[in-house]
Amino acid sequence: MSFADTPTMLIKNARIDGHPVDLRIDHTVQVMARHLEVAPNETVLDARGGELLPGLHDHHIHLFAAAAAHDSVDCNVGSGTLSQCRALLEARLKRATGNDWIRGVDYQEQQVGELDRWILDELCPTRPVRIQHRSGKVWVCNSLALRELGFKDTELIDGLERSSRGLLTGRIVRRDRLLAERLKHAKASRRPNITAYSRQLARYGIVGITDTSASNTTDTLADFQHLSDVGELLQHFSLMGSDELDSGYLKILLDEDRLPDLANLVGRINQARRKGRNVAFHCVTHLELVFALAALAEAAPCEAGFDRIEHGAVVNDEMAHRLADLGLPVITQPGFLFSKGDQYLADLTRTELGSLYRFAGLQRLGVCVVASSDAPYGLVNPWRVISSAATRRTRLGATVGEHEQITAEQALTGYLTPSVRLNQRSSFAQARKVKVGMPADLCVLQGEWSAQRGEAGELEVRATLIGGSVVFDRTQTG
Repeated sequence: MSFADTPTMLIKNARIDGHPVDLRIDHTVQVMARHLEVAPNETVLDARGGELLPGLHDHHIHLFAAAAAHDSVDCNVGSGTLSQCRALLEARLKRATGNDWIRGVDYQEQQVGELDRWILDELCPTRPVRIQHRSGKVWVCNSLALRELGFKDTELIDGLERSSRGLLTGRIVRRDRLLAERLKHAKASRRPNITAYSRQLARYGIVGITDTSASNTTDTLADFQHLSDVGELLQHFSLMGSDELDSGYLKILLDEDRLPDLANLVGRINQARRKGRNVAFHCVTHLELVFALAALAEAAPCEAGFDRIEHGAVVNDEMAHRLADLGLPVITQPGFLFSKGDQYLADLTRTELGSLYRFAGLQRLGVCVVASSDAPYGLVNPWRVISSAATRRTRLGATVGEHEQITAEQALTGYLTPSVRLNQRSSFAQARKVKVGMPADLCVLQGEWSAQRGEAGELEVRATLIGGSVVFDRTQTG
């Protein structure tokens, strides 16, 4: 097909930075002007005065887990006494559809206590149950589930917690791949609905994702590529993952209570370096961040690109200066301040709260900070994340770290920044601008950004385009 025969679309009545503009696009932006006439056989998308932005990129998400969470029992039961919360959880488990496995997510020990197999046996004795802790680190199975998965008290398997009597407690720590294998063998693994979830991301204006799951392998990469090829996954994607991958970041999970041998970790980093890979550290606590920087100091330096710190939930000024000196961006999740902020206020000290999910303070010290979701563990709606970064308000309306507030524009900037431009030795991410020649990955808001940024959490997207194709149109979906 010649260029002249390439089908085009005209986006009419859009606004960029408050100025009216029309765009002619195919798979890229071809022309931008104040008034463009509709060409023969050209489709038209009327932006109706909505702000036109580059499409958003979520820099930290777990796609399969997030899609699966849509079909799972929500175990976050809210406030109340221990017995009241457990009664609510029991009622939700009983209402779960079907008659086979039940998958639950986001249980919080502050509500229902520390769950184990015997407590779950009391709450749901008739169906196999597995429930994930809010952190994503732990799954808890009841006795039926352990039996279906083939786990026995006589087996010694790393990550399967045992009681003082040597019995399996049903708590499985950081063994997602093992659990997935056993679920598949037990024919209890259901494929998450990626199509529906991808379309939900499109509703929010998201055109690209970085899947940060440490368990990603070459098989996972093949699955992503297949989903993209057949149109189930609409978004552009990049993957972090395990040592098995030959490209993408090596994702390193650090848990303060079970840190790896430093020499072995340095060996893993050096092996990744030889493949041309950079590393991304899961760092929630101060000790985890200290350990990550110690490993980087011992390992071979980056030849190209940059390493990353995921979460950066607790970063004091001393560590911030070190991050800035090393040019390490922090990919953080201010949405947790809304979804979990009230619990943070109850559990953490004043000093800890002062260093929690920092943003403005890190930027002032020269650290590049980028907002993201961590879905399904955090809020996936980018506009709610942006609002949370700006207000730092909890679900009940309290404010956590007012001095760390940023503008909604600053929070949005990270979502508009390609992964390859996160680290510019600058405290501010380098956002894309809509311009001629760029890929036609676009987001059209319902109105002008300047009129909605104060209530970004309630903002709605008019349309989303990926590669020039409309993947979401609010006028067609209602």
